[in-house]
Amino acid sequence: MIFANKNIPLPWLEHDKQIRPYLWSHRILGISSKILSTLLFLSFIVTHRFVRLEQILQSWGLSSLALWTVYFGALALLWELVSLPFSISHHWIERAHHLSKQSYLSWFGDRLKGYGVGGVIGFLALAVVVFSLRVAGDRWWLVTYICFVLLSVILAQLAPVVLIPLFFKLKPLEEGELKARLLALSDRFGVKVEDVYHLGMGEKTEKGNAAFVGIGKTKKILIGDTLYKNFPLEEVEAVFAHELGHQVHGDLIKGIVFSSIVLFISFFFSQLLCEELIFDAFKIDRTHPFGVLMFFVVLSVIQWPLGIQLNGFSRWRERLADRFAKEKFNSGDLLASALERLTFQNRGLFCPNVIIEFLTYSHPAPWRRISSLRKSH
Repeated sequence: MIFANKNIPLPWLEHDKQIRPYLWSHRILGISSKILSTLLFLSFIVTHRFVRLEQILQSWGLSSLALWTVYFGALALLWELVSLPFSISHHWIERAHHLSKQSYLSWFGDRLKGYGVGGVIGFLALAVVVFSLRVAGDRWWLVTYICFVLLSVILAQLAPVVLIPLFFKLKPLEEGELKARLLALSDRFGVKVEDVYHLGMGEKTEKGNAAFVGIGKTKKILIGDTLYKNFPLEEVEAVFAHELGHQVHGDLIKGIVFSSIVLFISFFFSQLLCEELIFDAFKIDRTHPFGVLMFFVVLSVIQWPLGIQLNGFSRWRERLADRFAKEKFNSGDLLASALERLTFQNRGLFCPNVIIEFLTYSHPAPWRRISSLRKSH
């Protein structure tokens, strides 16, 4: 194989060069969407439209929960109207690069399902906030935080039962060698699963994936048809060995715990900043929808640098899962080969910019993972 500088195979570099226009198209759209939404948000603050909206809703004589629901529902609708052209453009790019097989009608159908799921979760979150404000006073943020953590655990259990089947066909994988091997590997390490499931990704995308989902009795093995139909059985098994490593290491629970710690820090400092600075500056308090809106805006700003720590934690756990597959199953070369195929298939970058990797990647760059897996020791 021909290698370029830093021992990177030339085909990888050529692939990265070819797909950069695709990736930059998505990045430019994402940046443009954020700039537009930020400008719109600032204009609403300057023109007092957030406060005016609350005053209008109060004049309707709505109950507290109804007022908050309509207030944030209206803002969510406005956000969707602003972001929809960008979302359509993202889908167009996926189709243009032959990664998405979805028609625009099918894509929009998934969007509608997403609105439904988001609406239910959003309503529950608002109900939690209103309840916390009513019963906890100054500690409303702490009660809200605890409820949000519990909600995330519940959603992790519901995902394989309710959420994933809304968007993908999910059915038990047919009996055969692949299913038998995966279940045998799970049993070998004491990982109890309900079953191995076919994940119907092929109707919508060319991208491949596999994962464990769910907690406890809802835990399932999901294998995308774009993976097991296109890859050698041994490579699919190697990918599964990596996912099994996450289960053996308890990474889902550790991830929830670490994320909960980060979320607590975010809630604590957001409350501190709002009470000491933001609320006085805008002459509002936590009992008003605009006050809570500003709280969550501050929260999102604080979470950005903390999110870098979450990404670093995730990359560390991914490296350990790779090592598990390599050492326990002697499948380093097979997993490396599968990762190489997946990077080509999913239009991923083998060698991303190191700063972008550090700031945004939840997995180590493919070239790092593959190089590590192929080392003899």
